[in-house]
Amino acid sequence: MAKFMSAISPLSKVLDDAERAGKLNLHTQDIRAALPGVSSEALRQALYRQQQRGRLVRVSRGSDHWLIVPLQHATAGAPPLETWLDRYMGKTLGIPYYVALLSAAETYGASPYAVMVIQVMVSERRRPIFVGRHEVVFHTRARVESMPTRWQETPNGRFRVGTPELTALELVGRATLVGGIPRVQEVLRGLRASCTPEGLVEALEALQEVPTAQRLGAMLALDGESVLAARIVEWLRDKPLHLVPLERGQKRDASSKVDTTFKVRLGMDTGSANT
Repeated sequence: MAKFMSAISPLSKVLDDAERAGKLNLHTQDIRAALPGVSSEALRQALYRQQQRGRLVRVSRGSDHWLIVPLQHATAGAPPLETWLDRYMGKTLGIPYYVALLSAAETYGASPYAVMVIQVMVSERRRPIFVGRHEVVFHTRARVESMPTRWQETPNGRFRVGTPELTALELVGRATLVGGIPRVQEVLRGLRASCTPEGLVEALEALQEVPTAQRLGAMLALDGESVLAARIVEWLRDKPLHLVPLERGQKRDASSKVDTTFKVRLGMDTGSANT
């Protein structure tokens, strides 16, 4: 019992010292190096006790990546995303990633909905992780490292996020994941102010998804975004186009309007387009 109790106090000091130094990310080997006199079993029990107290949280099951939970984040059960996501993805796992879809739109102030999960794009399938009250859901994308991204900088840290233009294309291409085309259209209306023609061409070149480009072009045209829509027209000029529905799985209706520029069959409630 005395041996167990002796392991607790030194670990608490290690955590307190790390937090005062602004270091919230720790690995088991770092903690072990700071406590050379503590056995592996005593350290395991001490870590478990700190977890039970809410002082520490493990980023994923089986990983050696721990987060110190400052008192102001005790309710959330973990520090903010920007303090740990890039360190976990880039250093602990060593894989390329970027925050995507509605989570990316939220970083640009373009999501009118509360995003309950953090959507992250990676190259291979991964199970969701729960870090305190944060849920991180992974989606797959080929050539993740080739996609246009930028750093989202905050006072607490930073993480990679898809550019606004890449986010717009991915929201359209994966509309079923985020609530359907009507929801995507609403998010796009907040996102398009952050988009530039040059950025859009860069994202189109990276993705090389013709049907997605057609759909985004039609949606931009519906909302009168002629400059951005024109860039998509230019990009599609030398590519074979097939008639596609605005939303995958959309039932074919002979009375539906067709945007003839982008060859997109529109739904009945999408407003007017060039027909």
